[in-house]
Formats: sequence, structure tokens, C-alpha cells
Amino acid sequence: MENLSGWRMATNKYQRRAVPVAMLILLKSTNDYAPLFDFIDPLMMDGERVVHQGLGWFLREAWKIKKKPTETFLLKWKNDAARVIFQYATEKMTPEQKKRFKKEKKKA
Repeated sequence: MENLSGWRMATNKYQRRAVPVAMLILLKSTNDYAPLFDFIDPLMMDGERVVHQGLGWFLREAWKIKKKPTETFLLKWKNDAARVIFQYATEKMTPEQKKRFKKEKKKA
């Protein structure tokens, strides 16, 4: 992850997308996802769709292995991060499970 650290703020959107994609392999080599989620945290508000897709892919794969910590991370961001992230991340969830990650409507 140290090698990818600088890519999180790279001007090239594909370098930023590569961060969570390259981290997919790490999901099978650790039981503690907290450092992985902390590492991608700065990318969650990125403005590029390709970055959102990479994050969603990473989070979907993380959820398949460790549901609880991944869901906690998703809930933290559900009202602020791009919807594309959640579309990808919740792809394998049932419709009931997906409802928890819908953006809350703002009250007027």
C-alpha cells in the first residue's frame, strides 16, 4: 500500500482508480480490513466516475469476504459518496440488503 500512497492524489484519474483495484489482492491476505478502508477513505469523495467504479469493485469484493466491516464502511459514506460506488458495491446484495445503503432524503 505504501507504493500506492501517492497515487491517491494523482492528477491522472486512472492512477487513482488503480489504487483500490490493485488492493483487491490484499483482501485475501488479511483479516483486518480497517487499514484498507482507511487507505481508500480519501478517494471516497473523488469526482471521477472511473475512480467510483474501482472503489465499488473493491468494496463489492470486500463485502463478499467480510460483510460486517464493509457494511460499516459503506454506511459511513452512504449520504456523501457517489452513488456509482454503491451501485457496484451492493451488486451482489439482495434488494433488502441494498436498501440500507440508499441515500437518506433531505427533509425540507
